[in-house]
Amino acid sequence: MKISQLFAKLVAGSALLGTLLLGTARADTSVQVKEIGLGKGMATGSLTLPLGTANWWSGFQTIQVQEGAATSSFLAFCLDPFQYSSATASPYTKTTLNSFFSAATIDRISDLFNYGNTYATALTSNTTAGALQLALWEVANDNGVLGTGSVRTNSGTNATLVGATQSLLTNSLGYNGPSNYTFTFYKSGNQQDFIVATPVPEPGTYGMMLVGVGLIGTIAARRRKNKGD
Repeated sequence: MKISQLFAKLVAGSALLGTLLLGTARADTSVQVKEIGLGKGMATGSLTLPLGTANWWSGFQTIQVQEGAATSSFLAFCLDPFQYSSATASPYTKTTLNSFFSAATIDRISDLFNYGNTYATALTSNTTAGALQLALWEVANDNGVLGTGSVRTNSGTNATLVGATQSLLTNSLGYNGPSNYTFTFYKSGNQQDFIVATPVPEPGTYGMMLVGVGLIGTIAARRRKNKGD
């Protein structure tokens, strides 16, 4: 690898480290978001949401985010069963979960993603993706019980989905492990709200980033010394 390429990678890693260290201090950002497709998941058969009882999609959606001149696509879940998604771009606020949810609810959301490697499995499993979406609707907007409330299963709801969701809701309550993801929340006043999970770098990655920061500092110091000579 050329020195210029290595330097570029270290700079990028250092920038990521700075973002992680700043955490939620970043201000909200106005972006444009639209749905461009579906990912893993399954049809509910019959499920009652605040929008009504229908054969809803439960699983990943692919969203396109326009932020300034940059356009990116992400796999996302919906945290808002009160609105429809749209294939037309509309204004969203890019923010954090703690702007709109209680600490207890955020912990439950995190537990759902982290328990038993659920999110990683959902990337390849229709059943797990469907269960994670339905469980997210429950913990973010309802009472956590599938058979009652504004998010409600019934006799016509896909039995495989119901079983997988109930298992996830029950078992994730006992999760005490690390949080393996950070979450970005895309909030809209008149369209579905979306949550995007980003894996937290492995501990060894932090070490590489710190080495990069040190190397950048050393190079800067040498440049200053050379200018002074």
